[in-house]
Amino acid sequence: MRNIFLLLLLSSCAAMSAQNDPVKQAVEFNNWYINQISKDVFPITAGNEIDKYVTASTMKKLRHTQDPDYGENGEDFYDADIFLKAQDIGDDWPGNVKAIAGDTDPVCVNVYIAFGKKQDHIVIDCMVKENEIWKVQSVASVEFLRNLDVPK
Repeated sequence: MRNIFLLLLLSSCAAMSAQNDPVKQAVEFNNWYINQISKDVFPITAGNEIDKYVTASTMKKLRHTQDPDYGENGEDFYDADIFLKAQDIGDDWPGNVKAIAGDTDPVCVNVYIAFGKKQDHIVIDCMVKENEIWKVQSVASVEFLRNLDVPK
């Protein structure tokens, strides 16, 4: 019984430590999200599991875009995935999600996430704390020319 309690305590501490680290939380989110998309599951409308990774204000806005009347009032329609900044995922993206850089500004911790074995698709997750848990507030795409070695 004592061992079971210790195991439960350790596993809950490990889960909380990931939530208290914006880089780990961003990687965990993107791995989860890619796996959902690769199974043809659209996380914004398929349940509420995404809420543990994305801020409430962002999810409210994204769920509003699913309204059948959305776009009729001059609202812009975005034709790429909001979290991946791509219309499709690469075959090698599931299982190949990595944080490659990070920086902090007055608004958020920016975590640069690379997808694929060649890490040729990169987004920047703006991570903020909501109820003491790091969550995605917004995502930006980034393109640049590499001037360092590319992983093989």
